[in-house]
Amino acid sequence: MADHSVGKAIGLGAVSVLLVAEFGMFSDFLYPFRLLWRQGQITELLLSVMVLLWSVAGVFLVFFSGRSLFRTITLPFFVFFFLSNIGSVLVSKAPIDFQQADLIVSYFQWWAGAVVENIGLAVLPLFIILVPLIILIERLPRLLKFTIPGKFYAVPVSVVLLVYIVLLTSDGIFDRYPSFFRVPALLMFAGQSDLYEGERLEVSYAGPLDSSVEKIVLIVDESIRADILGINGYKRETTPYLSSLDSGLVNFGLAASSSNCSDYSNLILRTGIRKEAIPDQDQTSLKTPSIWQFTRRAGYSNVYLDAQNAEAWANYQNFMNDHEATFIDELLRLRQNLTYESDGIARDTLIDLLEQSGKTFIMLNKHGIHFPYFRSYPEASTIFTPALEPGEPMNDREKSLNSYLNGLRWSVDDWFKGLLSESAEFRKYVIIYTSDHGQNIVDDGTLATHCRPRANRFEGIVPMMVFSNDPGTLARFRSAQSTGNDRTSHFQVFPTLLNLAGYNESWVSSHYGASLSEPSGALPEFFVGDAFGRGSVRRWHPIFPAENDGGQ
Repeated sequence: MADHSVGKAIGLGAVSVLLVAEFGMFSDFLYPFRLLWRQGQITELLLSVMVLLWSVAGVFLVFFSGRSLFRTITLPFFVFFFLSNIGSVLVSKAPIDFQQADLIVSYFQWWAGAVVENIGLAVLPLFIILVPLIILIERLPRLLKFTIPGKFYAVPVSVVLLVYIVLLTSDGIFDRYPSFFRVPALLMFAGQSDLYEGERLEVSYAGPLDSSVEKIVLIVDESIRADILGINGYKRETTPYLSSLDSGLVNFGLAASSSNCSDYSNLILRTGIRKEAIPDQDQTSLKTPSIWQFTRRAGYSNVYLDAQNAEAWANYQNFMNDHEATFIDELLRLRQNLTYESDGIARDTLIDLLEQSGKTFIMLNKHGIHFPYFRSYPEASTIFTPALEPGEPMNDREKSLNSYLNGLRWSVDDWFKGLLSESAEFRKYVIIYTSDHGQNIVDDGTLATHCRPRANRFEGIVPMMVFSNDPGTLARFRSAQSTGNDRTSHFQVFPTLLNLAGYNESWVSSHYGASLSEPSGALPEFFVGDAFGRGSVRRWHPIFPAENDGGQ
């Protein structure tokens, strides 16, 4: 009898320690409590706390309720969700949050492939123990002589539904629950969290339109981190061509992306939602006029070059839909089977467009440097070594960094060399070049590259450059370079495009904020979390290190 009592005490103590460790995964476990209290949502707070206590009881019953067929069938799922959350912490230093759940639900095939190819070895030990752990927990009640009736196993099953309801009612803010229930509830919440997909409002502008540039181009690269571009002072020659340019370029140095996730950054670049409007809980960015409507109103033909999607896929990305696409005159999906060739095809198409007469607005989403990095450049362009080999996981920082640097030479420097070598035949043009977000290249010891809740500053550092063959336009941007160097952000791109298209500058400034040709007056920082305010992660992160963050 004494042995059984000791065994039960050890079992209960172990689960208690597990719960403490679970809640310790959150950087600020009390954040949702404080937020709901400050917002005066007392009823929601009390209900959430009651569900939290119910979930704690549910964890003990997962381990110790009597054996039954229902428990045998469902227990593997609870254990799988628990181990998945542990894997998330190992990879990104944070438990699974709403954004990750949304990625899994929306792009499961891509997400699963990325996990297997890039971080599979890091989480493999967890899944090796999955089956033995399930068998152990399934037999635990009998081993420890617990006599809790099997019907009490209904408690942990009910917790999943209750947590889901709390997520719905709090818009995902209150998500501090054990991963056994939190992860499946987050997946359910992400799966039903619909966004507005209707028509956008019309452009409401009655002023003059006086554009002086025939070709306006916005190039949004993929995962380009500005602090390791040679033109921005990096010690290795990643951009020898760009660094050699003495005309036709204004470089604003390090800039802040609007988000560390591609879809949010691209949406903000296309719609111009202001920084102070984020999180965009009213989904204004999905309803206001897009850049295509403004440029068409100004007399431009709209062309969208998408080097990340193939024509056969015929899909949209980054919250674009059929309604927005109706204002695009020509949409070309240019991804190739050899992905590093995609940007070359896009460049050739862009060259043709810049040589044609007529007012054209062009947005190019480059393929850039998607991980795994070795796919972003041909083997013959391996300059920096040792680099990752095909199939090698990116847990070696030296190899990962070298592979990334090879991608920069190929996808940024060589790409612009090929583009600008043809510029003598271009019509009057302005190109604004940036990237959707930066990149964590194992800088903090984790394998997740971006779009994670515990982001470091490198995920939001992007380039900001302006290319043009118009001396007046270049002079205007160059005059702003001294105050804007290392201080610009994505939020200045949309008003810059409107100014170039001929919209009244004071109107643009009052509606959309500062352009690149004027001081932003804001700290260069990026938003971490869902841009629509779903989930508990919602904060701004500066691109320059604070004294207490160890440079991260």
